[in-house]
Amino acid sequence: MTKKHFLLITLLLALIPSVLAENINFQAFLNQHDMTWDRTPHRWEVAPYSGNGNVGFLFYQGKKEAKNIISIHAGRHDYYDHRLPDKGNQQLWIYRGRLPLGRFQIESKGDIISTDLRMDLWNAEMRGSVTTALGEYKVRAFTHSLKDVVYFDIDAGKNESISIKWIAERPISSVWHTITNGGGPKGGVWDDMRKAPYPMAPDAEFGENDTTEFCRQILHQHRGETTTAWKTQGEKDGKQTLRFSTHHSFPQKNSLAISQKNLAQSPADYDLAFKDHQAWWHDYYQQSFLTIDDKEKEAFYWIQMYKLGSAMRENGPILDLMGPWYHYTFWPMVWGDLNVQLIYWTHLTSNHLSLGESLPNNLDKYADNLRKNVPENWKDSISLGTCFPQDCLAYNHNKTPDMLAWIMHNYWLHCKFAGDDQRLKNKSFPLLKQTMNSYLNFFKENPSVNADGTINIRISWSPEYPAPWSKNVNFSLGLVKWMTQTLLELNEQFQLNDPLASEWRHINQNLVPFQTDENGLRISQDTPFEKPHRHYSHLLPFYPLALITPDNDKDKALLRKSVDHWLKVTESKTKIQAMAVTGYTATGAASMYACLGDAAKAYEYLDMLIKHKNVSPTTMYAEGNPVIESPLSFTTSLHDMLLQSWGDTIRVFPASPERWKNVAFDQLRTQGAFLVTAQRKNNQTQFIKIKSLAGKPCRIQCDIANPQFFINGKKLSSSQVERLKNKSYKIDLQKNQQVIILPAGSKLTDAKLVLEKNNNPSLFGFSKATERLPGHQFYSK
Repeated sequence: MTKKHFLLITLLLALIPSVLAENINFQAFLNQHDMTWDRTPHRWEVAPYSGNGNVGFLFYQGKKEAKNIISIHAGRHDYYDHRLPDKGNQQLWIYRGRLPLGRFQIESKGDIISTDLRMDLWNAEMRGSVTTALGEYKVRAFTHSLKDVVYFDIDAGKNESISIKWIAERPISSVWHTITNGGGPKGGVWDDMRKAPYPMAPDAEFGENDTTEFCRQILHQHRGETTTAWKTQGEKDGKQTLRFSTHHSFPQKNSLAISQKNLAQSPADYDLAFKDHQAWWHDYYQQSFLTIDDKEKEAFYWIQMYKLGSAMRENGPILDLMGPWYHYTFWPMVWGDLNVQLIYWTHLTSNHLSLGESLPNNLDKYADNLRKNVPENWKDSISLGTCFPQDCLAYNHNKTPDMLAWIMHNYWLHCKFAGDDQRLKNKSFPLLKQTMNSYLNFFKENPSVNADGTINIRISWSPEYPAPWSKNVNFSLGLVKWMTQTLLELNEQFQLNDPLASEWRHINQNLVPFQTDENGLRISQDTPFEKPHRHYSHLLPFYPLALITPDNDKDKALLRKSVDHWLKVTESKTKIQAMAVTGYTATGAASMYACLGDAAKAYEYLDMLIKHKNVSPTTMYAEGNPVIESPLSFTTSLHDMLLQSWGDTIRVFPASPERWKNVAFDQLRTQGAFLVTAQRKNNQTQFIKIKSLAGKPCRIQCDIANPQFFINGKKLSSSQVERLKNKSYKIDLQKNQQVIILPAGSKLTDAKLVLEKNNNPSLFGFSKATERLPGHQFYSK
């Protein structure tokens, strides 16, 4: 992006109504939630982190490093291997996974004693100092938001001198390391990978060109290459600025040229480069606002917004389990049985749609590869394996395409929140149809029809539940039901007259019902839910597919029983400590209870996420391996407590707990492309504003008794507002119109956010304040 383009975008963003119109001092608000460090970060999970969706860094002292060294651990989000299959076997885990990059060692004369660091959220900048046995040195650093360049400023104090050295990591699969050392599962594909050839890539090349140093790593058979180029300016015993850029290219062989070009086009002056970087982040934050009188959860929320902006970009790769921050891992790809789906809910309600375009953009880009993931005789069909590299090549054999179907639900959601009918019709619909074609092929190869004409799904899998593949799995039933229902709706909406509509309708009307018993939804026809299970695959028809909803008492009772039973069994050992209860178990429970209207239970599980031992004091999450979706899904749960829009109805404060007496949000987004602003004081809703960006039908459910409705300053008559059941209303709202909803007796001037001043200490990072968290003790061992 050129500076001219950036200035134009900045000007256009300035024309969009901003929450700054509500006189919110974003800088002061966010600064109270900055992460701070008063001790030396010693591992990935407790380190300061910075990124721009493509490149990034962590700053910490590795356990094998000398006491006078702390490192800038560089990362490149799309740095994946591209090895060819072995005898037709893709060997994804060792041939196509993420690869380590390297680090810049910052070496001082004196041993490091402590750090005093702050991650400034508003400016996305790390700054502070490192104290040594001989003195100290100051640091400032950021990953440029618009260019793949990291700036690191070091100012050595009296008696100190700093040297900088690049240490390259060998591009070896961490999974290959594990299985060749005797680890990992045994049998099947794992033994195949143990026997598969794994020739090493050549040694990295080091060089220097026009004051630029570089390290170029060519991958095996030159199928991809990655270059880190850097420049240092200044004196070792004074101020130095390190700039570095990393680029990965395949099939092109231009990583060196691009990384050097990135540096050449980036100002050498730290402060000059920082201005453009700041502008992007300031615009990003002001696209929405949220505050609750629970500062721990408020801080956690805004740190996730920082993390999202650091890890995801519309022109970047699909966000995998690590983003720009590499760590040795046994899960080196994108995971499609829950993880990527949860990741790509975060941007929707928070009104950061542009970031989340990386998922649909890459599905469109690699549509031809999706077609290669099914048998050749499955014409016009697409699918995707459970885990997959960035190019979406992951053969799924002749199985149900469940993982891709769930990912396509995310694509559909993105279009619904954007109000983008053109993309829904021209891009999403064709991929949905081709995914459904894989189901049709599966049904033809695995026919199973009962005597009454109902259709079975003969064999499939409920992700990660410890049971054999079985018949009529609720996970698969839900996805087939949603696919056929959605295709029929889109076919009618866009008047497509698709020739397959009759087949979709036949399956939709004749698919066996969801499998239930006295405890609610089962795993499948043959398998009750009776073992602890961190996933909620069997509950997918409820959340997020909304095929069974709490809109009627009978279904609500079934759903409540199902969720209660899932958690009772899963928590049967110990809460929090049991690995059965993982981060996304807690956030999934919070969201489902929020949809059921149980604010107290939703809060309980939202709180459990923060107190989970695997959630680090910097809000990172790992189960031995990095798993980024769990803390990000915290934001989805919080959104679900304050604003929901499933079933084409906007629900405002559907599950806001009583302990949150004062809650406010501005410009949160819903399905149908509505921006919603609302405030509660003393547990009473003060006002609601809803702006339509696309002119879609507007249905609103709220807790305001005898509400008044205003458009353009004029109160609507009873004939202009249709009263529906369950305290819902239908309003004729045109594109770019805004309706204001107020309690009886209130004035239009009351419809304004009024925020209480607060000045709370930073609650996250790695400091004395974070010792309150189980994750602090866990990661400090």
